[in-house]
Amino acid sequence: MHSVPTRGEQLRTAVEIVAIVAAGIWALYTFVYEQRIKPLAQAPSFSLPTLVDQQRAPNGAVFLTIHKRLENTGDVSIDIAAESLSVYGEQFTSVRRVRRLETPTLMQVSEDVPRTRVALLFSIAKLRSGAVGGNPTTSFFLPAHSSAEEDYVVVVPPRTYPMVLITRKDYVEKAPIEPKIPVRIVRDRYGAYDLQPTSIAGEYDNREEYPIR
Repeated sequence: MHSVPTRGEQLRTAVEIVAIVAAGIWALYTFVYEQRIKPLAQAPSFSLPTLVDQQRAPNGAVFLTIHKRLENTGDVSIDIAAESLSVYGEQFTSVRRVRRLETPTLMQVSEDVPRTRVALLFSIAKLRSGAVGGNPTTSFFLPAHSSAEEDYVVVVPPRTYPMVLITRKDYVEKAPIEPKIPVRIVRDRYGAYDLQPTSIAGEYDNREEYPIR
């Protein structure tokens, strides 16, 4: 025997099919939105730590290994359009100074010996494909949740330079970088390579002093 579905059964079956199809479409949309659309709309999130290791050589010199890291902590890919890093030798002056800071929420006083930049020990600058006039064949592309590192070794005579100053500048944007960042390489009065202009979108500066041990 073959039973013919009633109109009510046919309607229920149609409703179930529509519900299944709708659930599949919603699941597909949710997956595509969460995995593809939503991450692309997010702002980049990253950190730019500069780590320094010291090792003394038999002749008394100190080898500085500078670890220049880029850590992408966000959900979108990023690219470094341009970067520079310079290492200066510093010396102490004989004049001590007292610095006082007083605000409604912070009171601080400190006494130290001023340091003065006296020599350039190392400098490098690069313009990549994300910069106007940069090398079109090079980029520093970093996928989401990944990291990369560039290492440099600098020799420092500790008696001559008891402190070093490391300056770092990076122009970082969401990849692909469009429009390109208008930045150029210049030289400061010590002969170090720097990037200009300053204070434009994507610029991140870092300055750290390190005592030579």
